[in-house]
Amino acid sequence: MKKTLLFSFIFMLTFSCSLDNDNELNVYSEFVPIQSASFPDYFEFGQIYQITYNYLRPSTCYSFRDLYYLKEDNTRTIAVIAHVLISDNCEPLVDENIERSFDFKVNEQTGSTYFFKFWQGEDEDGEDIFVTYEIRVQ
Repeated sequence: MKKTLLFSFIFMLTFSCSLDNDNELNVYSEFVPIQSASFPDYFEFGQIYQITYNYLRPSTCYSFRDLYYLKEDNTRTIAVIAHVLISDNCEPLVDENIERSFDFKVNEQTGSTYFFKFWQGEDEDGEDIFVTYEIRVQ
């Protein structure tokens, strides 16, 4: 009986796995430039604010994956990370403006300033370009 069970297990293990990768999705991640963001005129200590940002979806093969968010002292560096499907069926999109938001809690005291750097792409030398917003805590 043990031999039959062992043989059945090995048989199922061997023939249930497929090495055919034709059905595998080819996806990679890519930063997508942020076009703009909306902020209040100032922050108040201890409050939570919803920060809205906009980016353009270049084609039907792009979908939102995550938000890159780096915190360094009072500076926040932010970029959209998209999944990009490698496919011949992608269609270019014109003005496909996507609006998303995140919550931000103000932890700095009155008189401090937050700097939000939103990634907007690269220049001709491959250097990152950012639009920066300065918001004072009152």
